[in-house]
Amino acid sequence: MVCDNLGEPVARIKFVSVSDLVAAKSKERQPSARQLAAMKRESEYEKAIAKLTAGKVAVFEPTDEKVATMRTSLARVIARNERAAQLHYAIKGGVAYVGLEPIPGARGRRKKA
Repeated sequence: MVCDNLGEPVARIKFVSVSDLVAAKSKERQPSARQLAAMKRESEYEKAIAKLTAGKVAVFEPTDEKVATMRTSLARVIARNERAAQLHYAIKGGVAYVGLEPIPGARGRRKKA
């Protein structure tokens, strides 16, 4: 049994520095128009929710956005808020209400005495 390829290299071997192995950083992309609109909308919601005090309710009426868009934006803002456990929100008749106390007429069970 004779091997014919004894003189040929098994693999090509080369040496590189460790810095060459680090992946190049990708360029930062600019936000799209949709992302810019969402960021602007959510920043306005955050400002309004930050001003909430006990006994007050923030009312959000959609102007040029759909109710579903407003609902998802508000849910995202409320989830990020540090007072998320204290906030209550409801959407009734296409208008969103956010407050520190339960919203009257919103869905939710009654507390048993």
